[in-house]
Amino acid sequence: MPTEFAATHRASTLVASYCFPPYSDTAAVVAAKRVREQGQAVDVIYNAMDSVRTPDPSLLSLCGGLVRRFAAIPSPTHFSKWGPVTAFTRLGLDQALEWEEEQEPYERLYSRAHFSASHILGAAYALARPEVRWTAEFSDPLSHDVLGRVRRADVTDNALSAQLRRDVAARGFHLPGDNVFEWAEVLPFVLADELIFTNPNQRDIMLERCHDPQLAELAATKATVSPHPTLPREYYHGVDSGYELAEGRKHIGYFGNFYANRSMQTVVDALGAMPAQLRAKVTVHVFTNKVAQLQQDPEIVALGDSMVVRPYAQFLEFLNLCTKMDCLLVNDAVTPAEVGVNPFLPSKISDYKGSGTPVWGIVEPGSRLDLERLTYRSPVDHVSAALQVLAQVAHG
Repeated sequence: MPTEFAATHRASTLVASYCFPPYSDTAAVVAAKRVREQGQAVDVIYNAMDSVRTPDPSLLSLCGGLVRRFAAIPSPTHFSKWGPVTAFTRLGLDQALEWEEEQEPYERLYSRAHFSASHILGAAYALARPEVRWTAEFSDPLSHDVLGRVRRADVTDNALSAQLRRDVAARGFHLPGDNVFEWAEVLPFVLADELIFTNPNQRDIMLERCHDPQLAELAATKATVSPHPTLPREYYHGVDSGYELAEGRKHIGYFGNFYANRSMQTVVDALGAMPAQLRAKVTVHVFTNKVAQLQQDPEIVALGDSMVVRPYAQFLEFLNLCTKMDCLLVNDAVTPAEVGVNPFLPSKISDYKGSGTPVWGIVEPGSRLDLERLTYRSPVDHVSAALQVLAQVAHG
């Protein structure tokens, strides 16, 4: 429900974000934080994601009471198939135009991807209302994954794809091939007034990979680097976690998925190599998605109370947990040499910053995370360096 502020202020900005609160997802959280950061009343169009995401109503507080109207578009939830993307775009555009009939036209449009459908809707609306200033944000490169591999989903021929091809051609450019992910990059490059990248490495790699050097030059003139917002301190105490921490130990918190290229194996190996007397002074708390699997892992079981695995905490509890730990752990995605400089900055670093708790980064040299101010750091895949950090924390 809109707050008193949003209800009494005309929404001059339209937000197109495929994932948005109340759904529990990193993309939703960052989009809500952007709304709060801008400080203006907005209307939000997003996908009804109940089939794939769990609602967390507390996430609505992240918007700062600035959302006047929500529209959960009942299009099939899929993150790349052109049919569902088309349905979301058509229904979302209809909703935006309907809202416009109830008020004056919007002045600004903000879209955020991840996920790609956000920018397809953004492009359709920008074409319908070229006088509106469109700001398009990229959370990460869309057309390539963390291993540098091309992400692919086919654009199929329909009225929307034909329209987008025509309108981009009318501006002197062309949509390359038939890949949804590449289109979701190129369309904002051509049509948006401002492009937001979350770090310089991401910006540079995405522009270097652009199929058209002239378009890359145009996009560079619109580019802004803006890190993920950090919430004010009061959000870290909105929910008091009842999670118990054993006395007499130092506690390290890790919050996130276990990826093949963002592995905790270095930490597991380092804990295993610690002298038992020293290891008894530290506990690494892993809040993740693969709880049952990790709790049965023989290497983790062998660590006893020095590594505990728990399910994800809801976002506001996660913020509170960050304040209770002695150290927070974040690690880089390990990128192949052919990718070049690592373009990925974990979004949780913005949440860690607001907690006031020391941060340990396991970093890839030259990455954006490597350039952050960190209390502790060790290189990826370097067990002895991780062991030294664990010993520092344990003695701290």
